[in-house]
Amino acid sequence: MINAQIVPATASHIEEILPRVRAADAEEFAATNGWSVRRVLETGLRTSTFCCAGLVNGRVVTVFGVAPGSMIGGYGIPWLVGTDELEKYQRTFLRRCGKVVNAMLTVYPYLENYVDARNHVAKSWLHWLGFNIEDAAPYGVNGLPFHRFHMRKK
Repeated sequence: MINAQIVPATASHIEEILPRVRAADAEEFAATNGWSVRRVLETGLRTSTFCCAGLVNGRVVTVFGVAPGSMIGGYGIPWLVGTDELEKYQRTFLRRCGKVVNAMLTVYPYLENYVDARNHVAKSWLHWLGFNIEDAAPYGVNGLPFHRFHMRKK
């Protein structure tokens, strides 16, 4: 039986997930702003309104959250860092993620971020969760194709 949990993220969750982060996620961060996975996770933990770890049988398979988009509020920046194991348990987590996105929307009535056009798994998840995904356009430090994605509270 799968024991899946979503818990508040800690620095130890970051240390556990670091060696197993999906290559597509690491490539996306490098293409966005040149940041390392560690820097993305540590910044996410420090700046997010809420930051969670997804566990399967006690093992971290994802760390995710939502950060404020500006000091005056109004919108949040959802983010997620996963392992290849997350794909194995994606249905388990996607069922729970709708509630998480709704929680984000109670804090921020508008969510927005960018996803690397090469990150097909992430785009599928975002589509399943109901985000609007725009056509790819140059973005980030290397001007690679990225999709802006967004959702407004209904």
